[in-house]
Amino acid sequence: LVASKALPEPIVLGAADTLKLLLTTTEGKKARRPHQAFLLLRDPKSNLDTSFPLIVKESGKGKLELYMLAKSRDPQSHKDLPIQFLTGSKILSASLVIASFGASTPYKSPAFDLKIELDPSAPPPSVEKPLRYGRLPEIHHTFKADPKSPPKIISLIFTAAVLAALPALFFG
Repeated sequence: LVASKALPEPIVLGAADTLKLLLTTTEGKKARRPHQAFLLLRDPKSNLDTSFPLIVKESGKGKLELYMLAKSRDPQSHKDLPIQFLTGSKILSASLVIASFGASTPYKSPAFDLKIELDPSAPPPSVEKPLRYGRLPEIHHTFKADPKSPPKIISLIFTAAVLAALPALFFG
């Protein structure tokens, strides 16, 4: 990669490939760690973009790995790329964005084009319909009936029994 221009040919990534990006950020001739460093992938047709942060150490060495194959080993599932990038344009533009606070000059420049090649024998990736919150059907509750009191005669018998036992407590 050259800082002033993008690669002339696109990088081709298949379903089982991994994109590994290693770089060293410098300010002047000294290696420095920027506050922000990420790879920006953009679909030129839809202008949809997403960013992937680089892991940059204090020495200025940065690393990014985009895994195209998910843990399930399904050759059709591209783990790190959004589904919209797989169903839309097959060539994405990649830019590097590096910036810090202070007097340092930010950097944003096209780095390369990324060509996504899906397995032709596998079915195209499908998009799940997103969950939408809205009006739901009315819920009808069935509540328990109110508690009932015992018959009055039983209440009078137990009241008389308690009153009869009170003198025995005080005088017994």
